[in-house]
Amino acid sequence: MEPVGFAIVGAGKVAEIHARALNELPEARLVVVVSRTFEKAKRLAQQYGAEWDTDLQRALSRPEVEAVDVCTPSGAHLEVVEAAATAGKHVIVEKPLEVTHDRVERLIRVCEKVGVKLAGIFQHRFGKGIQEVKRALEGGRLGKLVLVDAYVKWYRPQSYYEGSWHGTWKLDGGGALMNQSIHTIDLMLWLAGPVTEVYAARTATLAHRMETEDTGVALLNLACGALGVIEGTTGSWPGDPARLELHGDKGTIVLEEGRIVRWDLADASPEERERMLSLETPPGSGSSDPMAIGIEKHKRQLEDFVLAIREDRDPAVDGAEARRAVELVLAIYESARTGRPVVPEVNR
Repeated sequence: MEPVGFAIVGAGKVAEIHARALNELPEARLVVVVSRTFEKAKRLAQQYGAEWDTDLQRALSRPEVEAVDVCTPSGAHLEVVEAAATAGKHVIVEKPLEVTHDRVERLIRVCEKVGVKLAGIFQHRFGKGIQEVKRALEGGRLGKLVLVDAYVKWYRPQSYYEGSWHGTWKLDGGGALMNQSIHTIDLMLWLAGPVTEVYAARTATLAHRMETEDTGVALLNLACGALGVIEGTTGSWPGDPARLELHGDKGTIVLEEGRIVRWDLADASPEERERMLSLETPPGSGSSDPMAIGIEKHKRQLEDFVLAIREDRDPAVDGAEARRAVELVLAIYESARTGRPVVPEVNR
């Protein structure tokens, strides 16, 4: 089959990661880069032998474009998705899917109505170690989960927020929780199951001049019966790897940037433990540099999206899956604002 033709919309830093990943997939081809800034679109497109354009509708009219990869600021995803879906193009959207309940719902509905595929980028689900953790949990090997803790103690300089859409409510939808912590929050939900209630949350702006929070904490009740903690910040220099801890009465697993760093299960042999700890080389970390991540997991997710198009199936991270982390972050914000327990929108 011919490679699936892609348009990337947006030409910022995250678009560069997506372009690199697409360029290494034989099943995909970057056709055109679209940006309101001509120079940015041209620069990125020329690196990968693609065309460039400043007119979204003109780019969408290209018959060789089957799919659109949305890499605009988070709060500007909806309009691009609506245009792409209306043009009959399949859509994959950088995290978060959108930044409010209503905009997430509209984005999902338009794709369902038209009948195009929709995926949200949560590439860490595609790590080799993560897949093993998922199997262990589904097999009951940790026993009853008692604590599920997510820690994202990263650092961003003040310059990251100045003159930028980062750290604004309209286009970032929040700060350290919605932007930086959401990948680890998604892993928490995918591995340990839904959160039924955010019953204590606080957010603050402690280390930066910005509109939204650079620090947030929350206590959670999970449907599996476990309690949980989320801590996220961009004010912790020099920045530590994002960490997810899963503790049960038959075992403990700890992940750093999606890589297994602890595999202590009651039924695990020393050989299994050694194998799990060596599954992946230490991945790049966005703890202090957003561009320091690798592209391997993006490649795996984009490959899954291409196969979903070709096989006419749902992508692994479809709209319903991609919205769960957004809704949990929004519940944390609501709890922090009201001082009351909050049930995430998807569970109401």
